[in-house]
Amino acid sequence: MISGIIETVIGIALVVGVVRGIFRVVPQGSLGLIQRLGKFRREAPPGLIMKVPLIDSVQLVSTKSVTINLDPEPVITADNVSPVIDAYFIYQVVDAKNFTYEITNPELAIKNIVSATLRSEVGQRKLADVMIHREQINAKLRIDLDESTGSWGIRVVQASIRQVDLPKEMQQAMEAQKKADANKLASIEQAQGAKESAILEAEGAKQAAIAQAQGEQQAIVLRAEAARQARIMQAEGEATAIQRMAEAQAQAVRMVNQAVLDLAQDPATGWSEEKIRTVLQLKSLETLSAIGQSPSTKILLPAELQSLAGVMTAIQGLKD
Repeated sequence: MISGIIETVIGIALVVGVVRGIFRVVPQGSLGLIQRLGKFRREAPPGLIMKVPLIDSVQLVSTKSVTINLDPEPVITADNVSPVIDAYFIYQVVDAKNFTYEITNPELAIKNIVSATLRSEVGQRKLADVMIHREQINAKLRIDLDESTGSWGIRVVQASIRQVDLPKEMQQAMEAQKKADANKLASIEQAQGAKESAILEAEGAKQAAIAQAQGEQQAIVLRAEAARQARIMQAEGEATAIQRMAEAQAQAVRMVNQAVLDLAQDPATGWSEEKIRTVLQLKSLETLSAIGQSPSTKILLPAELQSLAGVMTAIQGLKD
């Protein structure tokens, strides 16, 4: 009974071993390399595959992308600064056969290539250029890795500098420089503000002086115009007075002449001494009136002829 069970178990184990030796499952995301007696025979895609037991062997190769982080490594720039570069790369197997048979330790090889490329590229640049043009260094990394790893059945998906750490002394120096630049900028802005304020103040004073001068000029013009108008009005008044005086004098002369003419033509009166004296007085008044038309002439009239009213009275007496 026991021996029968043992034989059954052994039979099942042999069957399982034979089945396992014939069939093999290649998982998704992997490729199977079938080797017969240690020699590559073919690649097997994901899924169930068959092989010859005890003769064929299957080696699984992952085709998934693999991320490798490089240890932070100090490098020297062209301006003798030693930043610490932290980089990484991602690769994927695209040829399982070459990956297995062409290189022993591909990850170490890729790390060495990345390290050498970083030292070469960073060593040709100054620190500021490294910080600004990091993408150019990343592109150079990908180009060099593609050239070197193409024959290994590997495709480099990405290679990038993740971080650039500066030495502590350099950080302190940069902070000091940044602070000095900030202070310089503040001083420049303060000086610029003071300059603009002074310019505005001077411009305001200039405008005020111009306005004051213009006001004084307008005041002078207005005063001169007022004085001119006053002189014009005074001259017009004097001219009017002179004109009226001349008209009055002319009227008086006409009246005197008419009185003399009437006295001379009056047949009722003879040429007595009184009549002749009256005519001479009237003619002297006419002469004085003509002389008095000159504005620079001063006339002293006789007491009996000091006013036009006296003349008119004398003429009226002659007529009566």
